[in-house]
Amino acid sequence: MRSKLATIIVLVGVALAVVAVASASARPLSLRARLIQRGELAGFRVEPGLARYSTAQLWVQSDPKLNKAQRSAELARLRREGFKGLDQEFLDRGAIKPAAVSWVMRLGSAAAARAELKASIRGYKTEDAANGASFTPFAVRGIPGARGFELSGAGQVGDNVFFADGPFLYLVGEGWSLGDKDPPTRAGLIAAVRKLRQRVHGHPAA
Repeated sequence: MRSKLATIIVLVGVALAVVAVASASARPLSLRARLIQRGELAGFRVEPGLARYSTAQLWVQSDPKLNKAQRSAELARLRREGFKGLDQEFLDRGAIKPAAVSWVMRLGSAAAARAELKASIRGYKTEDAANGASFTPFAVRGIPGARGFELSGAGQVGDNVFFADGPFLYLVGEGWSLGDKDPPTRAGLIAAVRKLRQRVHGHPAA
């Protein structure tokens, strides 16, 4: 009769083989393929084209709210984290253009992506508060480590969700005016982010 130890060893070996097969079957995805796709964010249409930032400097320069010291600090941090590129797209909601954004940043490691997520949250808290916006966090269930927050001010409201997966950092956000009689829902945003995470999870870089 086979011993319990031998049985355990066999079972562990089978489990490792299954993991290896699953990892091998995960096809590489480009940055563009990691953005929100048509139909994933209900009520929104992806605009044609996208913005591509091949260097940390190009990405930092795209934010007009940063002063010289902030740009320098962010650029240094992204270089330390091994910034490798970022793709960004906008989405429309009917005649409202743009009404949502999706971007993905590739960094040097999973730890760097998690660190940048925390830094990004701190940035929104401090920079937007300085511009008179209100920052309110909300829970994002079903996505490990995801962070959601609402920004409101100057008659505008926006819900945003960050999550890190491997060496990639993702942001999906939607915005609307306080006068909007049929604003998008937070539940719809979170559902879209869950679809995105399920689609990209475990896929290596192209």
